[in-house]
Amino acid sequence: MQPVLIVLSATVIGLFLAPIYLFSAFSGCLLATFFGSCFFLLRKHSRIAAVLLFFCFLVLSNLHYSLFFPIRQDIIDIDSLARKVKITGELTDVRHLTEGRSWVEVLVDSVALKTQLLPLESSLRVRLYLEEGTDQLFPGDIISCRSRMRKPRLFGTPGEFNWPRYMTSQHVDMTAWVKNVEKIEVLGRINRFPDRVMAQWRSQVAATIQGLMPEDRAYLVRALVLGEGRVIPDGIRRTLASSGISHLFAISGLHLGMIALLGYRFLLSIYRRCPRLLQWKPPQRVLPLLLLPLLLVYLLLTGDAVSTRRAFSLAALGAFFLCWRYHVRPLMLLASLALLSLLVNPLLLWQAGWQLSFAGAAGILLWQPLWQNTGHHRSSFYRYPMQLFFVTSAAMLATLPLVLLDFHLFAPVGVLANLICVPLITLFALPVGFLGLLFHSVYSFPAEILFQLCGATLDFVLSLAQWFSTLPALGGSYVFLSSSQYMAVAIFVLPLLLLPQLTRTTVQRIIPICFLLTILLWQFPLPQTAPLSLTMFSVGQGESMLLKNNDGQAVLIDGGGFYSDRFDVGERLLAPAFGALGVSELSAVMLTHDDLDHRKGLIFILNHFPVREFWSGIPFEFLHHSLQKALINNNINIRIIPAGWSQVASWSVGTLDVYKSRIVDSNKNNSSLVLHVNIHNHDDLLLTGDLERDGVLTLLDEGISNPVSLLKVPHHGSKFSATDHLIDQLMPKFCFVSVGYQNRYHLPASEVVNYLQDKNIPLYRTDVSGSLQALLSENGWQVKHWRQGFFVDIAP
Repeated sequence: MQPVLIVLSATVIGLFLAPIYLFSAFSGCLLATFFGSCFFLLRKHSRIAAVLLFFCFLVLSNLHYSLFFPIRQDIIDIDSLARKVKITGELTDVRHLTEGRSWVEVLVDSVALKTQLLPLESSLRVRLYLEEGTDQLFPGDIISCRSRMRKPRLFGTPGEFNWPRYMTSQHVDMTAWVKNVEKIEVLGRINRFPDRVMAQWRSQVAATIQGLMPEDRAYLVRALVLGEGRVIPDGIRRTLASSGISHLFAISGLHLGMIALLGYRFLLSIYRRCPRLLQWKPPQRVLPLLLLPLLLVYLLLTGDAVSTRRAFSLAALGAFFLCWRYHVRPLMLLASLALLSLLVNPLLLWQAGWQLSFAGAAGILLWQPLWQNTGHHRSSFYRYPMQLFFVTSAAMLATLPLVLLDFHLFAPVGVLANLICVPLITLFALPVGFLGLLFHSVYSFPAEILFQLCGATLDFVLSLAQWFSTLPALGGSYVFLSSSQYMAVAIFVLPLLLLPQLTRTTVQRIIPICFLLTILLWQFPLPQTAPLSLTMFSVGQGESMLLKNNDGQAVLIDGGGFYSDRFDVGERLLAPAFGALGVSELSAVMLTHDDLDHRKGLIFILNHFPVREFWSGIPFEFLHHSLQKALINNNINIRIIPAGWSQVASWSVGTLDVYKSRIVDSNKNNSSLVLHVNIHNHDDLLLTGDLERDGVLTLLDEGISNPVSLLKVPHHGSKFSATDHLIDQLMPKFCFVSVGYQNRYHLPASEVVNYLQDKNIPLYRTDVSGSLQALLSENGWQVKHWRQGFFVDIAP
């Protein structure tokens, strides 16, 4: 094994082990086992073992801050985050998003609370989101605005995207929001060359493209030629992803390679006409260096994206090696670049773009013997399509585990779609769009013609993508897997990628073992030994809970939801959590009442998970139209709960009863369904929805047969829900409440919190502890919360 691969492997292992090592005492045994295994397996290769252990320890000992990235007290007073402050600083970057939104990054010089300047002991970088317009803002502007700053934070649910870690990798400390550019005051300008010039030029080109063609087509052209992939609307983005060609609209090594290839062909035709140049040096040693300035300009024109920067670095290294006649294997060159980037910024390992770029390139290089030698003696009409097939298959196979892990999307049709769409984009649309960029500053008329031709081609590609995505069993579908299943996919893919590099004897030994491991891991269950568990997901200012028993039955109670359509709680939080918890189907989904913060997240779940029954206290015709559509499209049985108590006969562990109030009230909260589970006659749980005072008093009048150990506090801990009456009569041992972090309603109410403290009853809340899990054991309920990939006991 090459040393660079050893060091890279050790670094990656160390990065993955660092959170475990820093998280629990149990990890000491795990690490001791791992290091002991290394010495045992590599005892004849002491140098390899030493390098491996050294880098593991190096990474483990230096990543605490990078992985857990707390807001440091020496940057800014944390108590000021909940109030509006005046931010003043230099604008360093501008990015356009969908629906006319955008964000700018500000290197903050001062933060003022009213008239008082807050001390800043070190630099502070803030990402400022705008709902409308940034055409007047460019890098180098000194700006000032008033907003609330927030530190990036996790919701605290299994399987969620690690937003704080991503923002830290982008060197962003805080986020803020303003409505539009009118809320921002430009105090002055600094000459930031070339960032400002390039940003102004991109803005002019984007305005030209936007005025030439329909809006959606213009977004595709801007994504392809300017690197503004974030402007593509969500609907089009989903279509491209479902057909497996969304990567073509993100500026990457593929686009840089095509520009380099076209430039090389053009310069080669000139070089060959000069005998003196041919006598001086071979073209393959000179032309790659001459192309670097062109590639650098293209990098800056397209916004200096991280993926393009990586591709440019790889091209630059390759050009210098060719110039010096230094032979290096492409795979080793790729590994070296990956190692260098991780040493500079270790958090890149968790960026989807970084993972997909290197995995795709590695897959193509591993399959090089297949696509390089295919059809060597045949015509180009046969050879090129077959080579493209093998290159596309290798890239898709290598990135499959990462696509499933990061995007939960599986699109088998991608191989076929790429065979058609890659040539259309890389051989026609991209060169035409690039020529449009070159002509734009010189002569606008041909530039406009070229942009329109590029747009028409991309519109045709979009039509193909829409057709591909509708093919039965081949179009993209969401897949949410457990950790062992993700590992199974990776083990399945790895030997297939290595096939061209292995001997027949090695293949015969390794392949059966890998396939056996794949089957075992895929079928590996996530057992629930406790007879009953309740998981309250941290979904912001909303509510969603999962009730499971050890017979495999699972009931989802509500789905949370935000007023904004840009964050789907069901897709972004609940579905990944189901995968992480090993939930592949639901026995029932219960809607306590039809409020947005309880209903909206259910739509995605109903559309993408098998659900046997839907429980509601509201007749079907009065449900929200989005729910009606999801229930009809998925042919889900609907059970309308009558007034009073109703027992669910299909529940197999203990008894499960659902209650609907008999009172008729215009307040939907008082009509919330209540769920009561009894197993041991003394460890009951009661989930009270959003009941308010009248609903709670009516529930108590109806009577609850047994004492309650675990109580879900009604209406997110509102002081108007007569919680004290529930506590006095039921005397629970624990209370749960689902509330959003620093919510504007100030829930749970201080009156409720103080009352529970006086009664010495623990209150567990999602805004403080993240997702909560209560497991019923012989000794009663055991409460845990989600921390760094595990449910662990809450410290007293």
